[in-house]
Amino acid sequence: MTWRRFPLDGALLLFDRVSGQNALCDGPETAHLRQRAPRAVQFGVTNRCNLACTFCSRDVAAASTWTAEEAFVLLAGLAEAGVLEVAFGGGEPFAFKGLDELIVRLWEETPLAPSVTTNGLLLDEGRLRRLRGRIGQLRISLYDDNEWRATVARCAGHGVRFGVNYLVTPARMATLEAVVLELVALGCADVLLLSYNGNDRELHLSPGQARDLAGRVALLHRALGAQVDLKLDVCWGERMATVPRLFDRVDCGAGRDFITITSERRLQACSFHHVEIPVGSAAEVMDVWRTSAALASPARTPGCAREPGYGLTRVRLPTSSGAA
Repeated sequence: MTWRRFPLDGALLLFDRVSGQNALCDGPETAHLRQRAPRAVQFGVTNRCNLACTFCSRDVAAASTWTAEEAFVLLAGLAEAGVLEVAFGGGEPFAFKGLDELIVRLWEETPLAPSVTTNGLLLDEGRLRRLRGRIGQLRISLYDDNEWRATVARCAGHGVRFGVNYLVTPARMATLEAVVLELVALGCADVLLLSYNGNDRELHLSPGQARDLAGRVALLHRALGAQVDLKLDVCWGERMATVPRLFDRVDCGAGRDFITITSERRLQACSFHHVEIPVGSAAEVMDVWRTSAALASPARTPGCAREPGYGLTRVRLPTSSGAA
């Protein structure tokens, strides 16, 4: 392994981009350290998409203004500042012209670990061959109509490190264990459970359902052990307090540990945040990261872990037998 050192406030994080492993060093020897950059950048490299999902949070009117060269220059500068990872999203990132070449160039010319969140429909055999050994991770979003089983099997067959993003909604709660077990059988060893952020009340879990989910996740973890790395989106916040965390902190880390850069060249704390600050260079990104207190504010979208009650009083939640 080749560990990259990333100072935190009072601790040191070691990161290996090939395996994706993190190691946290915390003790008297690291007490003097202070964080100097975001750990990761979520890059909305394009707003274009080959699907039109009703729950998608992207702004369908947003422009897509980046070129591959401009994106490389910005990200190489952020790598020099200390950033460890860039996660390409969108839209559908593989709809962006030159993304494959951009990923390979970032891997070969910078220490960044590039990853891509994709619906998988543009992830063909040729693309998997080009990216193998040159990408930190592919993350496949599971929808009801995006042929995810074939995509997962294809990724497993090519030996590309990949994981799955699964949005947990009330309608999906009943089949959670069945889906996780099927993913393990298909060769997936990494499952990230996402919470919904938005105004559709039918997609939010009630407090009782959230407690039920936390217990079921803990049980799945004990049952499956090393077969699958079961992870939780930071937006769950304290609703998942029974599940172990890498970082022992209450705050989600948006605007500090990670930031979002949009297809319109704006910086946000996260992709759900209402504050958008224009940026054009790595130096401008780092200046905003160091100075803008607005990045630490709660998002106005219901579901934010920083908002009292997650802002869910603005929506009428679905009921459940365990709700309180």
